[in-house]
Amino acid sequence: MTTAPRAIRIRLPRPIGALLGRLIAARTIQPGAVVPPPAALNVTRRTLLSFKTEACVACDTLDVFLGQLAHTHGLDLRVIDARRGDLPPHAYGDALHLDTDGSLRRPYRVQVYPTLILTGPDGRIEAVVTDVPEQDAQASVTRRLGLG
Repeated sequence: MTTAPRAIRIRLPRPIGALLGRLIAARTIQPGAVVPPPAALNVTRRTLLSFKTEACVACDTLDVFLGQLAHTHGLDLRVIDARRGDLPPHAYGDALHLDTDGSLRRPYRVQVYPTLILTGPDGRIEAVVTDVPEQDAQASVTRRLGLG
């Protein structure tokens, strides 16, 4: 009998956690770069890519308002979930993509979850958000994506 892997949570002092977050985020693709979108994402216009994984509290916070945010600003939405298993039923429908092998997140160099990337149909990266504050997440994300 094999056991499923369990998530390990490590609590770091806030300054160390912030520094580590900045170091990891710096490796993620940056605005201005051009990344041809993977064909599986079917990006044909300005699109908000949301990279998430299971057991990610901040990812769940985004789930509450991402669909409305994309709709309000005329964006397509693609949610890329890095789960290792099957996806549970979800409200995102065809916008939800399972990325067990990393082929969808690798071109964008996603290392932390959640990561939001606003991209044009040509693959030009307009904005990247790699951390979501606990307080006032919707306003912060909207502003940092350049949408508000």
